Amino acid sequence: MFKFIRTFDDYDTPILPSGLSITKDGIENLANSFLEEIEKNYNIGRNKPFDKKIGNCAWFTESFYEWSEINNVPARIIYFPETQKAKDAHIAILIGGYVLDFTHKQFSKDPKDNFSINKVDHYKKFGYDVDDAEVVDEFPSWIDDIHPPKEKK
Repeated sequence: MFKFIRTFDDYDTPILPSGLSITKDGIENLANSFLEEIEKNYNIGRNKPFDKKIGNCAWFTESFYEWSEINNVPARIIYFPETQKAKDAHIAILIGGYVLDFTHKQFSKDPKDNFSINKVDHYKKFGYDVDDAEVVDEFPSWIDDIHPPKEKK
């Protein structure tokens, strides 16, 4: 029986090619795969109005980010601080130049809006100053307002 042992040099080798082309269709496939997986354990509120106490942006972002690390998806996190017009801060996934937002229905008011894939500038119309948005490589430890969806029984 053979065992594979990783050397230190193996960790410096990028998993994905540096010239990876990211498309909206590719991100949509990732989002649907993620939702299919979490729907096995959670009622994610499909076709229901947004409720920030059940599956808020922080929970979806943290969960997808953990899922993306396991599945070698090149995801980062984007944080939009609150402004005078946008009274609540918002956090989502950033893949390439696209924001993957599982709680976009809070802005669109469309209960069938399971997620959205938009450019960062899209969030200007909701009152966010996109120039102040922070992009980070790990879920911020200072975010403590995390509300998971209801677990399936």
